[in-house]
Amino acid sequence: ARSGGCPFLVTSLDAQRTYAVPALFHPSDEQRPIVLFDGSCTLCNNFVQFLLKYDKTGNLRFAALQSKVGELLLRRMSEEVRNEVLHVIVDDEDEDDASSNKEEQEQYKSLVLCTPESTYIQSSAVLKILGSLSSTSAKRIKLLQYVGLAGYVLPTRIRDRVYKFVSKRRKSWFGSADECMLYDERFDDRFVDDGVLTGVFRDPFADPNAAQTTNDDNDVLNLFEGESPPQRGDQVQIIWPQNSNVDPSVTYDDEFPNGLCLVGGRGKITNVDLPMRVVMRVDRKSIGLEKDDMGEETMIAWVKPSEVALV
Repeated sequence: ARSGGCPFLVTSLDAQRTYAVPALFHPSDEQRPIVLFDGSCTLCNNFVQFLLKYDKTGNLRFAALQSKVGELLLRRMSEEVRNEVLHVIVDDEDEDDASSNKEEQEQYKSLVLCTPESTYIQSSAVLKILGSLSSTSAKRIKLLQYVGLAGYVLPTRIRDRVYKFVSKRRKSWFGSADECMLYDERFDDRFVDDGVLTGVFRDPFADPNAAQTTNDDNDVLNLFEGESPPQRGDQVQIIWPQNSNVDPSVTYDDEFPNGLCLVGGRGKITNVDLPMRVVMRVDRKSIGLEKDDMGEETMIAWVKPSEVALV
């Protein structure tokens, strides 16, 4: 199996994105794995509905690869693993004009399973997902799980070849989906809403490819560019704006040598150093941490000004 990413990526590669994300995997509250799927794929959506039906105890959570949740978990992967999941096509309007506009089109090639410790892709993700289904599942599911166990006998390379063969043809065979699935209130807690990262919640069952309807009042803006910017001592929350195209703020120190994503944390502003950073004293409990060895309930960290939202 290929492993890595959520939160600690363990592979033979050198450059890794290993930081923990308590907003998605809260140490004391939420540890269920997240299945990342292609929201525009009919086969993928049908598979998600299949899992919702037979995962009686709700062991799995879901998010579209096109969502901000999917984007963040992709950013944490090593480049090699990420390239097995995401393929970016750059279309040049005029190949002879270097200054011409370029449009990027993302194509997703693999299902992904993220746990607090590991990331699985391709056939390994499918086998792990089947193994995660609750023990109260139907007999046919148990049979499928036994078949999945037998699949581990095959070398990963052979299993992945079969997976890639189907993945390349899935949309021509099964078609593309306009939306993930119809709303069902029974599954509210099964889909990870982008709002846990961005602070702006939306219908998690909506088409992940559809453009969000926003106006000047709803856009996530840098509060420090407004008329009444946050001040020292203000209580704020750390977010990852919907329109952000850079990595979220991650802190590294002796306590977190692999990194800790600060999104979702709350605390007070201690210093404003524009335009580069805002220094905060973050409440450790807000990101799932206990007191440190010195008994401190807060930690000093800095974030980008665009990531600050008033509580």
